[in-house]
Amino acid sequence: MPIKRNGNKKSTKRTGASARKTASRANRSKAAARIQRDEQGPLGWLKPDWDSAASPLIARGAARTGPHTTPVPSTTNWRDVLVEYRKRKHSPARARLAAPAPVVPGGQNWLSLGPTVVLNGQTVGNQPVGGRVSGIAVGPGGQIVYAASANGGVFRSDDGATSWRALMDGLDDDPTNFASASVICGAIALDPADTNRVYVGTGEGDTDYMFRMGWRVVNALPAYRGIGPVRTDDGGSKWILETSNPDLSGESFFALALDPTNRENVVGATSNGLYHRVASSGAKFTWNQVRPGVHSSVAVTQSGTAVHFYAAEWGKQVLQSNDGGKTWATAGSGFPAANVGRIEVAAAGNVIYAFVASTKGGVLGLYRLDGTGAWKKISGVPNVLYGSQGDYDLSISISPGDPNTVYIGGDRTNAYPYSGNIQRLAIQASGANYKVKTATQIGTSAHADVHTLVHSPGDHDELWCGCDGGVFLNRNPRGSGQFASQNSGLSCLCTNFFAQHPTDPSILIAGLQDNGTARTVSGPIWTHVQDGDGGYCIVNWANPSRVLVYMNGYVFASTDGGATFAQNPVLNQQGATMTVPVVSPPYDPANPANANIVALGEGSNVFISPDFGTTWPANQKLSLPGTPGDVFALTFASAARLFIGTTTGAVFRADRSGSTWKVVQIDNVAAGPLGLQGLITDIAVDWGDASRSSVFVSFGGQSSDRHRVWRFDGTKWAARSGPDVGPNLLNVEHNAIVVDPAAPANVYAAADIGVWHSADSGMTWATMENGLPESPVYDILIHPTQRLLRAATHGRGVYEIALP
Repeated sequence: MPIKRNGNKKSTKRTGASARKTASRANRSKAAARIQRDEQGPLGWLKPDWDSAASPLIARGAARTGPHTTPVPSTTNWRDVLVEYRKRKHSPARARLAAPAPVVPGGQNWLSLGPTVVLNGQTVGNQPVGGRVSGIAVGPGGQIVYAASANGGVFRSDDGATSWRALMDGLDDDPTNFASASVICGAIALDPADTNRVYVGTGEGDTDYMFRMGWRVVNALPAYRGIGPVRTDDGGSKWILETSNPDLSGESFFALALDPTNRENVVGATSNGLYHRVASSGAKFTWNQVRPGVHSSVAVTQSGTAVHFYAAEWGKQVLQSNDGGKTWATAGSGFPAANVGRIEVAAAGNVIYAFVASTKGGVLGLYRLDGTGAWKKISGVPNVLYGSQGDYDLSISISPGDPNTVYIGGDRTNAYPYSGNIQRLAIQASGANYKVKTATQIGTSAHADVHTLVHSPGDHDELWCGCDGGVFLNRNPRGSGQFASQNSGLSCLCTNFFAQHPTDPSILIAGLQDNGTARTVSGPIWTHVQDGDGGYCIVNWANPSRVLVYMNGYVFASTDGGATFAQNPVLNQQGATMTVPVVSPPYDPANPANANIVALGEGSNVFISPDFGTTWPANQKLSLPGTPGDVFALTFASAARLFIGTTTGAVFRADRSGSTWKVVQIDNVAAGPLGLQGLITDIAVDWGDASRSSVFVSFGGQSSDRHRVWRFDGTKWAARSGPDVGPNLLNVEHNAIVVDPAAPANVYAAADIGVWHSADSGMTWATMENGLPESPVYDILIHPTQRLLRAATHGRGVYEIALP
């Protein structure tokens, strides 16, 4: 999926660690005010003609019957391709890497490069951060903790979150065990009597609104769905996919609630309705839909021997079940009927709270129901949704043993560094209603975008937060306590794009979803060096002290190798998406001046700088002819030749003569046009063509046509996705592609499922799975001076494998 996150709450520049120590608060505030833009929630970056990762790919010449963006259909396609992927990975006859060059030391296995954590994160106190966490489950005593990450699977800690280990990375040895591929997590619940029994709802509910609106921002806030509910009985060593009816493959979970008197009885709130887990034949269980429609929350409470479930239907009402989840009825009366968006519920005894966002993502109100009767709106509730992102960030928890103390979480604070907005509310009666007696901000030491608030069982002094920055813990939430980072080893950072030092392979810089840009000079622990949502990065290969990074519509420059960045951007394009491409010519040490050329694509224009971003001359701006869509892919074949791909499938070649560029469209060549129209995610130069006229392109989007990779030989296009039957590419989104300059018959493609290798220029393909988690892969690069292939996963960081 992508990423620029939902709006621009952190589209503010912050200097690096050393510069921050000397920069005054006033200067930082001025920088924030200068760069911050209006926040409009998850759709704040959208405009009507944006293509999404759900955009339909259509045959050339076919009429597009609707907008470029369409909702993702609820089908079994995702599960089906996982089954096929399993078969490919475990086929004894599958192809291996060819050996076009001397083998460097090391085996043919992917190696994690981190980040296992990012230091100096964007919180008050600059605490370490991890990746986006959608759910947390805590065992009694608070020592055994599970974190369900949005795109990196489930992690477990046995020491109170001091350290973590991933549970879903190696679960692909059984090709029939579909659940092992499910690393997109939306909800989690555990049995308090047996902390090895854990339920996970796959598919991230927090991003579901984008699907239902018909948009999914490609390489911005990627929204992935899952393959249904999964379960482990042994603490994560083995996972079991449970059946659902209707099938929850292609849907997402918001929450799970487990019956405290019966661990087999679970209710799930999903994008496709409210589901109840019931016994079926053969000592198995099936999740049956008991209510249709989007349900955004579910909670359970026990009063004596009675167990009550409560659930929220998005935009409508709160429901109650008194028979274990079998039947449901409206809870209470007088619930708001207008302007209702997402609803989160919490219950303790006979007290139920509903935290409600408006249809535009702001705070509509906090409501209380005392068992029966009418809902009462609580006055004085503070605004925890300054970013109007209630469809993405909304959470509530009741202090154990004290139903008059409630914690609510939203998106961000309204002051730099725009960290987490979590407030403790003391509720008291006010006549026939309720009011907030006191509201205390306790969340600024946590990262922004709060997805879940969870207490350790029965412990009012341990409040956990899952957010875009990982896991945080407050050990004194009723007093003056602040949240502390618990992210060491929580290696679920959502990497977008990355860059490499040309000669020192240990130096990397990467753009991260909502965690800015991070850098490492050695090892898996990285350091935050820029704010916002990180995008493309460039290291000047002739002068590696110079670095450019893209962030939320701005390009920032560094002169110390990316350790710090100037406060003022060198370019402000107010970019269309977080995926605005920024590229430079290929490594060419014989011509160091070429390293200063930079191209940036935004809208239907390409901007070129001759001096590494210092200036962007007007006469170097390339405007694409016609209505080509937005530039999404750029690559230089040389300092004088640039290839351009767009969201509608247009491909252009730009050639420079002197200071003049000539742009020619090549997707529509008469000799053999490109066979698909739709989102072109990447372009790779075929280095086997000395004329630099040949390229490969990869497609994202959805299509019944499986041909996701095509090659242009300078005259005509041909599909290069493998044969119809046999070693071909799966019909999933392909996000990046690269050709090995030293052995150009070798092509590598990065997809939503796996990295793929072709040793014959795309005629046949095989998986490269050894040691690579099944998070979506967004970017791949070959190191310019080492035989290393690097892959950026959106959920498990950066990996590398040695090439022959």
